[in-house]
Amino acid sequence: MRKKYQRQVRKSNHKFEIVQGQDLLVRVPLPMAEVWAEMQARVEELTGQAGLQILRAILENEVTHRVGPPHRPNPRAGCVRWGKQPGYVVFAGQKIPLERPRVRTREGQEVELESYGQLQQDGKLQRAVQEGICFPVPTLRLSEKGTIQEQ
Repeated sequence: MRKKYQRQVRKSNHKFEIVQGQDLLVRVPLPMAEVWAEMQARVEELTGQAGLQILRAILENEVTHRVGPPHRPNPRAGCVRWGKQPGYVVFAGQKIPLERPRVRTREGQEVELESYGQLQQDGKLQRAVQEGICFPVPTLRLSEKGTIQEQ
């Protein structure tokens, strides 16, 4: 015969967390540093792809706002879709190639997309270029007497 007092307090080793009668969380001990080292490149690639999808959606949203939905342009809008063109956006400090939508007025003049102009600017990249141009690194030269002079 079993003695009940020996099993009263025993529980599982907390692999499941139960809240309001539902299993919500499974806790599995993993070597996190090793897992992250193996997955870091994939996670960065995935977040980069998600970021580009968001940027494309921003551009498409502005075009839809100006023109109307694809294949159903708003007749009262003064603009029409005019295909796509290779372009770039600055994302994570890098220039990334991206096909940008084109919009023209009904008279045929190109319409600038505000969001595209903003996505081409990156404060960090622009500041680095500006600091390199406005505050150049001084160059040194050796004079005939053997002393160093700043140019």
